[in-house]
Amino acid sequence: MRGVLVKITKRLGLYQKFVQLDTYLREKKIQKAFKKYGLETLIQADRAFRSFNADMFLVFGTLLGAYRDNGFIAHDFDLDVGLLASQRPDDIAERMEKFGFRRVRQFYVKESGRVTEEQFEYKGVQIDVFYYFDMNPDKVYCYVARRHETKDWREANKTDGFPSVLFPCDKCEMEEVDFLGSKIKVPALRKSWLSDIYGEDFMTPIKNWTAGTRKTAVLKHTERLYRKQW
Repeated sequence: MRGVLVKITKRLGLYQKFVQLDTYLREKKIQKAFKKYGLETLIQADRAFRSFNADMFLVFGTLLGAYRDNGFIAHDFDLDVGLLASQRPDDIAERMEKFGFRRVRQFYVKESGRVTEEQFEYKGVQIDVFYYFDMNPDKVYCYVARRHETKDWREANKTDGFPSVLFPCDKCEMEEVDFLGSKIKVPALRKSWLSDIYGEDFMTPIKNWTAGTRKTAVLKHTERLYRKQW
């Protein structure tokens, strides 16, 4: 049906308006699902990971919201969690499915097959799982994929992949904290992690934060990432 609408709106010169409306409706749907099921999704994901002895912990925007806002950031409508790469089972999709999650997307390094990030969906809520690797005795890091320099994502995926950066953080234990009435794990050095990710003034909100807005510990990287869809 969507394909038919695309053809019709292009023929009538209304394609840009169609895209704007479609984007608006999608965002509203995502926001509605998150407000209703965001916390449930986080708790259910924690149960799923604990079932195979993996320690899920909050990262990026979800960690920032927990630390600074004592909840979710008002304009953030997805979940960011971390997992040590060594704790990721090969059959993670099947294990997560038992708890109601559907794997949607995966980023990986083609040369090594290393999986760097996966996205799951539960009741319309997106949860991004970033895998953390040892950098040295004192640091761990995760990959973050960026937009291709010039190409559409489909073309990039067929050719040279996506640029990536690394986010290094101090190695530490994970500890349970109260998050909206539930016990969720976070890095013990969460202030240090947030400073490395968002800059030293991370307690001052920036609604449209993007990489480069503040000075962070992000590292430029040469490995390209590829994307797999389900």
